[in-house]
Amino acid sequence: MTQAPETWIVVADTAGARVFEERRRLGPLTERTDLGLVSQEDRHLGSQQGTVTDRFGYGRHGSGENDPAVKAEHRFLGDLAKRIDEAAVSGAFEHLVLMAPPTALGVLRSHLKPATARRIEACDPHERHTETAEELRHRLSALRAAL
Repeated sequence: MTQAPETWIVVADTAGARVFEERRRLGPLTERTDLGLVSQEDRHLGSQQGTVTDRFGYGRHGSGENDPAVKAEHRFLGDLAKRIDEAAVSGAFEHLVLMAPPTALGVLRSHLKPATARRIEACDPHERHTETAEELRHRLSALRAAL
């Protein structure tokens, strides 16, 4: 019988997410490559470049309040939160650490269900997506020491 990892560390930004497991507190981090996500919105960016022309002088052609890029980010982070919620319900982890830029962190937290949000041990509002498992382990240790 294998024991579920004590902590999941989710490192995300608006373009992708990586999930690491910590089997025991202060132990090594193992990346779960099967749980990594990449935003699918990038492949559509080239086809959405339109222009607006005004033949009668100056004018303001705002894109409105609904920026498609922001909608795509919220959709991606909502999908990530859904996967984290499903893992929490299945007992895949006991504690959760979220590392993401401040805006992405806020959106991700707002999409989590309350039962999953109660498992959050710490949050790090910084970009960490490109760091290695060892760098993240040291950052996690410093984050816990600051609590």
